[in-house]
Amino acid sequence: MSSIQTAHKKLLEEWSKSKKNIAGVESVLSQIKELLSDGATVSSLDDKAITTIQCDVYEISALLPIVKEDIETFKVAIAQVLSFYAMNPEASTNKYLMIGLNLMSLLAMGNRLSDFHMLLEQIPQNIQTSDPYILAPVRLEQAMMEGAYNKVVLTEKNFPSPYYEMFFRMMMDAVRINIATSIEKSFRSLNVSDATTRLLFDNEQQTKAFAESRSWVVEGGSFVFNFEAPVHEHELDTSCITKQLIFYAKQLEMIV
Repeated sequence: MSSIQTAHKKLLEEWSKSKKNIAGVESVLSQIKELLSDGATVSSLDDKAITTIQCDVYEISALLPIVKEDIETFKVAIAQVLSFYAMNPEASTNKYLMIGLNLMSLLAMGNRLSDFHMLLEQIPQNIQTSDPYILAPVRLEQAMMEGAYNKVVLTEKNFPSPYYEMFFRMMMDAVRINIATSIEKSFRSLNVSDATTRLLFDNEQQTKAFAESRSWVVEGGSFVFNFEAPVHEHELDTSCITKQLIFYAKQLEMIV
């Protein structure tokens, strides 16, 4: 077994652990990437072996940032995965998992809905309606567009992979901020129980923690909102007022 095959085997072993050693995975990934840049190492293996190793390296490099909750690194890594799939369309059984994660990330970023639909258009219609990795973000986007936030919450229970959860949390954070802003504009006060329901939290402790982050005041079991529009003070134009007074005085003199 060559050095790169040994490293590849170690990578898969490390990644398969339920409690991942992130530093260990990163170290092996770095080692394999260095070996893949060596022409002699690559030429010692057949195309299928190299493609398999490259596929695992690209996919794990994209999944690892999710474990670390590093969205910026994920965006770079998932682009590399999709480029790899474009050249090797049949290389991986994880293809739609990775595409589904990319769809989730585009939803989570909020301002990337056009990119979401462009990517979706590249997926066959039968896959969109049958593959659970694609179906989950499609249904989630539909619920978001409808403003059906209860459906959004229920979607979480049916995710086909735990890797979807980070992006879902990002979406829910944005949804709750929008709901909270609406509450602040619409209510003088709101009891904690109703706020919990409106903000889609599981319990009042979560609601109170969220409320504290927005500096909401609690009085007698209710949140009290004293957010007022800023008062803009305008300087008086005294010269204009003086001219008007002189004009009125002259008019009075003429009348007399």
